[in-house]
Amino acid sequence: MLIVPLLCCLIQAPQPQGRVLLSHRPALPALAAKAPGAPGYGLHITTSTGQVIFTNLRFTPQNPRGLANAYGVTGPAGWGPYRLGVKLSGPLKYAKLDIEGRYQGQWFKIEEAVPGGAAMEAGLDEDWSIIRVDGQDFGGNLNALITHMTTRPAIEVLALKAKGWGYGSKQKTFKIQMRKLDTPVDPADAVLIPEDAEALRSILQDLRAWKVLLAQRSALPRFTPLPVDLPGGRLWAVRGTRNPHPAQGEPPDLITLEFWGKDPAVAPEQDHPIALWPEPKDGLGNGRALRVENHWYRIQEVAVDTATGRLLKLALQPWTADVPALLGGATLVRDLGPGPDLAHREALEQLANDALVEWKTRTLPGLLATQTLGPTEDLVVRIEKGLLKMDLEVKGIRSRLDAQARAEAERRAQAELAAKGGKTAPAASTAAAAESEQLADLLEQRKAILMAILGSAKQAL
Repeated sequence: MLIVPLLCCLIQAPQPQGRVLLSHRPALPALAAKAPGAPGYGLHITTSTGQVIFTNLRFTPQNPRGLANAYGVTGPAGWGPYRLGVKLSGPLKYAKLDIEGRYQGQWFKIEEAVPGGAAMEAGLDEDWSIIRVDGQDFGGNLNALITHMTTRPAIEVLALKAKGWGYGSKQKTFKIQMRKLDTPVDPADAVLIPEDAEALRSILQDLRAWKVLLAQRSALPRFTPLPVDLPGGRLWAVRGTRNPHPAQGEPPDLITLEFWGKDPAVAPEQDHPIALWPEPKDGLGNGRALRVENHWYRIQEVAVDTATGRLLKLALQPWTADVPALLGGATLVRDLGPGPDLAHREALEQLANDALVEWKTRTLPGLLATQTLGPTEDLVVRIEKGLLKMDLEVKGIRSRLDAQARAEAERRAQAELAAKGGKTAPAASTAAAAESEQLADLLEQRKAILMAILGSAKQAL
């Protein structure tokens, strides 16, 4: 049975024995649409042991150079033009001790042999099971076995007696001339099954294959690149898709906003975006902050096609701090949206502290010198309320961090006891940290800056 989909990424690795890339081409849309999520595009790869479709191309902060889902093509469209005339199942394993000279290993069971077929004509029927074909056992991969047989006009089958006299011990070699189909099959007549991506890693080391997949994706209206003008020049934005088979620890609903240096639809020399931004859990929204190439921006206007998920409009402006909100004790969670990346939260809180220091030095003196008593009193009240709010925020963060540390210490103690007793240890949490001592320290700095501003404001009363 094939393993559930693993995410494939471009790496250099030794070529798995027996798995060789023969060719690749754009996948038939009707066939690619059978993959989870109905992507409608893909890269159809023919290997020495079968056909595979790569689709659902995505770029994420964890895999910035790209990953895709792999599906084996099984059924008539994934096979060659030759037929053995049998229905197979397996592989099966013979587990009994070898005290009677019986075969120890695995085989493919012949469930049914078609009368008049190539197998029956050679004497291979339901009384036999297939051990190897042309000297290969295909690692127990039934689809690889079928692919091999259906692409060859003649095969040599090593079979094991599965019924009657000689059961489990008698072996025989059958030399079989395969039967060629009279008419071609429907190219979409296939089922896509999750493929063992680990065995396919090395055949994807050819960047040209990835660029074909990127070109296929970029040609779809859902992934039409949207030009976005920034102070440093024009970029092209593409809204990615969710992973239909998220790996352990990967957010199941993660969608990434991709920023390309050139239009990926017309600049095939690119193979990955220059910047990525994970969408908040509640999606993109006006006023939200995001970072592109170490520069922070605020979303001025955004629109997404609710039916397809395509990005229709995105206007960005350089991020500036909302000083009145910061004076009132606001944090930057609202700028990032729910469930932000901790590193992003820390970076933006630091930026806000810097902006508040500049405002204290450059703007506050002139403001206090020109405004009347009422506005200054309002400023003092706002800051004092903000300090109370900020104090509760910092204490809450540290309290939650302490509780998490105690819970982890208790889990480790339970794990040690479980290990001694031969029991299953409680699993560690795989959730990403939402808060940190660094974050608490940054907000403590914010309190100190607010105290300095408050002191200046009170002196002006």
